[in-house]
Amino acid sequence: PEGFNHALNSWSLSDWFTATMGELGEAANVAKKLNRVRDGIPGNDKSEATLRDELRDEIADVFIYLDLLAQSEGIDLIAAVKDKFNRTSDKVGSTIKIH
Repeated sequence: PEGFNHALNSWSLSDWFTATMGELGEAANVAKKLNRVRDGIPGNDKSEATLRDELRDEIADVFIYLDLLAQSEGIDLIAAVKDKFNRTSDKVGSTIKIH
């Protein structure tokens, strides 16, 4: 009920977007380092496995902030994703649906 000592409505919509984009930027930075591994460019101080673990965590952070953003606007993120995915499937003629 108290969240992380931070009420959802204490931030504006743009505050939530800024926080979400900050986490996305952190994930992109890890992706950049993984590209260096892929391309054989030296300079990383972490192993590929460690970077992949970090990418996993950063993507999770993006999802968490996106969910908080959605909650702050009264949106059920999971329901919205299912609905949008299924409408897009219908639009492109795919039989794949999320239930």
